[in-house]
Amino acid sequence: MRNTRYKIQDTRYKKGFTLIEVLVSVGIFLLTIMAISQIFITIIRSERVAYALLNSENNIRNNLELMAKTIRMGKNFSLSPDSKELCFDYYLENQWQPLCYKFNRNLEKSLNNGDYYSLLDPQIQIVSGHFYQLGNGSDSQLSFIIQLEAQVEVRDIEYPFHVETAVASRYIGQ
Repeated sequence: MRNTRYKIQDTRYKKGFTLIEVLVSVGIFLLTIMAISQIFITIIRSERVAYALLNSENNIRNNLELMAKTIRMGKNFSLSPDSKELCFDYYLENQWQPLCYKFNRNLEKSLNNGDYYSLLDPQIQIVSGHFYQLGNGSDSQLSFIIQLEAQVEVRDIEYPFHVETAVASRYIGQ
């Protein structure tokens, strides 16, 4: 009977962890949590950059598509000598009205020979933009090529965008 009693007492004292074992396991746990949190923070930052670039690209493409749509429906085109400004007549509100697009530090639009206003988001800067005319409208179809190089700065890094599109006028009278 005495032998069983000692065995019960010995096992009771051997249950549990020492202070050193607890400190080592907590340290390993904290290192693992810190590594996982750093990976999570890096993923969140790169996702924010990706969303900012995606929004900028969508803004550029949407505005170029709207510009192409108005050019398709225009007539009486005139292109500036430096190929940075395209003016034409556009049918709006039951009458033909003058409309101009030009490239400066941003893509700008003017309706009714008024003031120009910016089409793109302010964080997007135009590096270069040009209109190129193909055909003359009398013996060949009048069309334009729009080339745009822009950049956007996200987290102190500049990301370039290169966009090019071709637009043919649908107006038969020219």
